[in-house]
Amino acid sequence: MLSLTIVGVSAYVYESATQTVTQTIVEISTIGLKNPALGNINEGETETYTNATVEDLGDAIAITTTKTFVKLHLTSNLASMNTTYSEYDIAVKLVAKPAGSSLVVGTTYCTLSILSPDYSSINLDATGTYKFNFEIITHAKSVDSDTDTTVTITVSAEST
Repeated sequence: MLSLTIVGVSAYVYESATQTVTQTIVEISTIGLKNPALGNINEGETETYTNATVEDLGDAIAITTTKTFVKLHLTSNLASMNTTYSEYDIAVKLVAKPAGSSLVVGTTYCTLSILSPDYSSINLDATGTYKFNFEIITHAKSVDSDTDTTVTITVSAEST
């Protein structure tokens, strides 16, 4: 009698590797903002506000960058003010800059308004601290009763 036995032999080759990828997110800037209160305005009236009349409009934005070539973006809800104001303009004027920056102190770098509530970027070209004042012009429409309004401006920084 012939007997055949087949023995199954299996060999598994198993290989394993682990790779770790690390990264540190570096803060490119620190942004400080002030929240000015403009007070009351009568319907139909036009008012101009500067840091001479409202202290918190001075250094309204202070940003310290740790990298060169940072873009400062400003967005707002000014478009929603069209029912209560015929004009609401916020000029963003540079009042201080770090050494080495090509920006010019005293220059208005953007104006936010009801028709243009966002600004794509102010290019900050040196590391250090930049300060911007707000200069605001408002012209209130007629209203049926006292109407509280709040403008919200969001400031963000992007490294390029």
